[in-house]
Amino acid sequence: MDDDLRLWLFDPAGAHRLVLARRPAHSSPVTCVVSDVVWHDVIHLLRWSAATTSSAGVDAARWWRLAAGCADLLRRLPALCDELGEPWDRTAPPDVAELPGTTRVALATGRLTALLRADDSVPLRRLAADIDALGAAAISALAQASSWALPGTA
Repeated sequence: MDDDLRLWLFDPAGAHRLVLARRPAHSSPVTCVVSDVVWHDVIHLLRWSAATTSSAGVDAARWWRLAAGCADLLRRLPALCDELGEPWDRTAPPDVAELPGTTRVALATGRLTALLRADDSVPLRRLAADIDALGAAAISALAQASSWALPGTA
């Protein structure tokens, strides 16, 4: 993630401009509201992804919060697609399971950032694939970074 975008993400006015820029031209009020809600949530996910720490405990909490945020948005996307009259058939995220979790987070973050900055409209089902990939990557990063042992496995 480049420093310019990082500054926009953590600047409330800049982030708001990014959200408003995603509104489709000549759209209904419902479409504008759905667009604003979805892209506002994407900004929050990107903020969790972009945060940097030097503490394993804080990183674990960050990965957990990122995964939970992705799951929450994914849970709401089918109803939001219905509001827009878009079909809901989430596309499969890229298969990069062999990569480390933090690398997968960086790749998914890059794809979401590209969608945020894209000139064209992005169907919600396309966005869902990258949100799903980001959530899965965050869980992978959490698992790899944590020294937790499951009960009965230690």
